[in-house]
Amino acid sequence: MKITNLVLSLTLAGLCLNQASAQGIPHSIGAAASRSIGDSSPATTRPVSFQNARSVSDQPVSYAAAVDQSILVPTADAGYGGNSYGSGAGCGDYGIGSSFCGCGQSNLWANAESLLWFSKSVSSPALVNTSAFGVEPVNGGAGVQSAFGGGDGIDFGLLPGFRLSAGAYLGSGQKVGIGGRGYGLFESSQSFSQSSNGSGGASNPSIGLPFYNLFLNQEDAFLVSFQDNLGPDKEGVVRARSDLDMYGADGSLYLLLTRSEGMRMDLLGGYTYNILRNSVGVQSVSNSFRFPTNGFTTTTNDLFATENVFNGGHLGVLSSVVKSRVSLSTLAKVAFGNMRQTSTVSGSTIVQDALGAQSVLGAGILTQPSNIGVTTRDTFGFIPEIGIKLGFAACENVQLTVGYTMMMWSGVAMAGDQIDNVVDPTQLTLPSAGTRPNSILNDNTFWMQGVDVGLNFAF
Repeated sequence: MKITNLVLSLTLAGLCLNQASAQGIPHSIGAAASRSIGDSSPATTRPVSFQNARSVSDQPVSYAAAVDQSILVPTADAGYGGNSYGSGAGCGDYGIGSSFCGCGQSNLWANAESLLWFSKSVSSPALVNTSAFGVEPVNGGAGVQSAFGGGDGIDFGLLPGFRLSAGAYLGSGQKVGIGGRGYGLFESSQSFSQSSNGSGGASNPSIGLPFYNLFLNQEDAFLVSFQDNLGPDKEGVVRARSDLDMYGADGSLYLLLTRSEGMRMDLLGGYTYNILRNSVGVQSVSNSFRFPTNGFTTTTNDLFATENVFNGGHLGVLSSVVKSRVSLSTLAKVAFGNMRQTSTVSGSTIVQDALGAQSVLGAGILTQPSNIGVTTRDTFGFIPEIGIKLGFAACENVQLTVGYTMMMWSGVAMAGDQIDNVVDPTQLTLPSAGTRPNSILNDNTFWMQGVDVGLNFAF
């Protein structure tokens, strides 16, 4: 499924860039040749009788604004040579009453979109294992399965979100515009929870938190639930969860590159701010039945959290083509600047004996004195973005859109990449002797992509 999604993403990306390239070819319709920023010559060489007999496709196309106002400044009145800004067609030309539709030139715009995205899976070692009756849930054991983490990593499925934007043209020529947008994904999570007495079967498997025991030099696991032929050893519950959220904002200056009838292309540049957060946590509570820990209750907590804060500039090219009420726009943009990576690792273990006395340790299973703490690093990063959008003008100033967006992040720290599952358990009694798990700050490339559904307004 992930390979299919990636192939789809690359295919759509190629279509997006090809569309942008194709739209960069100047058009010439009658006397209306494609004109650049500095071309202010009038386009009035058509006969008066022809100019007065204008069809729907001849009307100013501000109503079919450039599809995605969150990534695209609205298309200016195309007219003939892009010089008919003040002509302002009446709503009656579109068969919709003027009491509902705005009329005339549109210099302001606003947009609201719902995002339905999905992301690259977050890599992670196996954090929770299950196995059959009498089989210890260690990595590589016969019939042992990873219940959370490991394998293809952690998949967050559908990621709902939003994107809001607004902007304005500066001047009647609509050659310069300013705009801004805010966007984000609502916090999404994947979780696993299982309680068991270890007696076997799907509802009571053996449960363990796997790691490589450096002291024993072999695969090992902290047992949450387990039974064998000697009887019950442990019973308990494990809860694992990973969270992902992203939000950002940017502001852009739009400069007209070229336009002709039904086509516009702009250069955009500005500032981008973005935050990408990820966390992975595992908690277990287990009761012991065997000597010497019979009657003991042990609670463990491991938490790995990362935050990536981006600040930088961006450059891009956007284009749009309008035909009657239908419009198609494309965007190719890249932000570049500083990426501040922060990794926070914390853990604890609480042991309560049969008499109720408690002892607290500043370490979990995969979180030990050797890796607990906060690590921060600044690095140069990129955030490319591509988009393609199809729009339909319900009336002159209202447009419905559907499209596709893909964003990528270079050099971001994700929580699962900070987990070292090699553990030296002797550091709990001899802290100076333990060096594993390591305190690490690994980074990787991450991407999100998906469908955008929106409603655009022009004023």
